Amino acid sequence: MSGRRIFAAVFLVVSVVGMWVRHEYNKSEKRKREEMFRTLSNLSRQAERERDTIPPEEIVSAPREMFDSTLPQEYLDEIKQTAGQDCKLLEVHVGAMGLNAQVSIDGQTLKEYRRWKHKKKLEGPFEVKIIGDGKVADNILKPSDADLSLVPKMAKEAFERAALDGSTVDGARLKYPLFRSVGDGPEWTVNLSAKRGEKWEFKNVTFDTKGKFKKVN
Repeated sequence: MSGRRIFAAVFLVVSVVGMWVRHEYNKSEKRKREEMFRTLSNLSRQAERERDTIPPEEIVSAPREMFDSTLPQEYLDEIKQTAGQDCKLLEVHVGAMGLNAQVSIDGQTLKEYRRWKHKKKLEGPFEVKIIGDGKVADNILKPSDADLSLVPKMAKEAFERAALDGSTVDGARLKYPLFRSVGDGPEWTVNLSAKRGEKWEFKNVTFDTKGKFKKVN
């Protein structure tokens, strides 16, 4: 076989592999968007159900919005004060109804705290089951990574960059990506959704921990 034919054959194989990798990546990103939406939706529904069972006199008025105020940072500070200033943060979800965070004290086990807008007190700690082979210590965020004062700015920018007509910002999550290379840091993923008849459309907008835009998918 001539060198030209060998080159063509190698090029074809590389192209096919590249197409397969992109296909699998797109499937993974779609699953991530849908999973994040389900998680945030479940948390919001849970908060709403609990709110409906609370006596009216115990419901707290919370006029400020999670995506347009300092509430996310205030709630995270409250969690840190309760869990202990030495707690190690692994993941934060910000939703319209409040915030939940996973923390570790010993670097091996996880606890979850939840702070709902309509409740007076923080909830938790709840046990978190660790799934897979990942180690807690490998996913701990630096204190400077969790700057929740960036949430309003990222929510606004995500809405603009997603360009998804009729969409709303459902939530924002800070954590290390599930699949990452050496040197990759944690990132914010802001999730948006829009209903189209009986179907939903989703988009994720990713930022680094400084609030710098990275991508839309």
